[in-house]
Amino acid sequence: MTEKHVKQIEAQLAEGEKIERMYRAFEGDIRVITKDHGKETRYTVIHNPEDDSVTLRKM
Repeated sequence: MTEKHVKQIEAQLAEGEKIERMYRAFEGDIRVITKDHGKETRYTVIHNPEDDSVTLRKM
């Protein structure tokens, strides 16, 4: 993941949501865990190789 991808992820988060941690899952994909006032949300990152962008999918 590049800084560009992290900025794209942050732009897709709801207002007030902050990235808590990111990691590579056993299945090979990247996971993002966010927190908003103590509430935790988990996402899977989908890489779009055509334009080198990333999209979040809520788990």
